[in-house]
Amino acid sequence: QQQEHTQHLQYSPSRGETTYINASTVAISTSGTPTIVGLGKIEPSAAANNANNNNYSNNKPKRKVIFVPTYSCNGGLDTKFNPHPRYARPSSLHNLLTPEDYEVAIQTLNDKIKRSRAKKLDYVLLGTGPLLVPLALWGARHGRQVKQRRKLIEEGVWEFNERMQMEGKNVKMEWNRSKYTGGAESYLTIEEAEGEQSGKKVD
Repeated sequence: QQQEHTQHLQYSPSRGETTYINASTVAISTSGTPTIVGLGKIEPSAAANNANNNNYSNNKPKRKVIFVPTYSCNGGLDTKFNPHPRYARPSSLHNLLTPEDYEVAIQTLNDKIKRSRAKKLDYVLLGTGPLLVPLALWGARHGRQVKQRRKLIEEGVWEFNERMQMEGKNVKMEWNRSKYTGGAESYLTIEEAEGEQSGKKVD
């Protein structure tokens, strides 16, 4: 046989069979030509790997997040952040802040953005109804107020995060802006900080 240099040869005269044995193959031949059976290395399936990864992700502790609700004000032209802890999600605040600290933080932010809200002139312009010129003026003013509000919120978020860092608290505020116009509304959260906070002051 040509394969004797790599395989152990055993012959059984009583059965007339030749058995070829090595570390990975076993073949039994009752004819003159042996049949080699390969036992390939067993690899874990992709599904098993994915299941292990999913189990790891599920076991990883989730970051604690408080969602700050809003409500309408000024006849629906503006919104405010609700400072009352019982309306936060969750109302337990994940013990990241005390109810008093939460209320102070949100009320401070509301006071900061107050100057970006609609004024009496905006109601007058909006009340003109079908008149196109006053309505266009209101639209321009409203656009500037929206931009000012966003800037003031970002400044307030930065100031809160700076204060938390100075006090050594592992808490940060995040203003989660809508990724595109007409998409889901922007929203405010207070979260458990992971490592160094990355908030930037808005000029």
